[in-house]
Amino acid sequence: MSKNQVQKQKWISDTAYFNSIKRELEPDQALKNWLDAEQQYQELMQKRVKSGLVRINQSYASA
Repeated sequence: MSKNQVQKQKWISDTAYFNSIKRELEPDQALKNWLDAEQQYQELMQKRVKSGLVRINQSYASA
């Protein structure tokens, strides 16, 4: 796993945790928290690409 992939997974993991806290640790919401965090990551990356802050090569974007 590349450094970028590790950073991405850590960001998603941390965000999923904070999503669960925001939802008051509702039971059976782990998958939803994770999927929401992945979506939040994609939205953040799209904003950064549009603003010119980052460039994403196609193979990394689909990882």
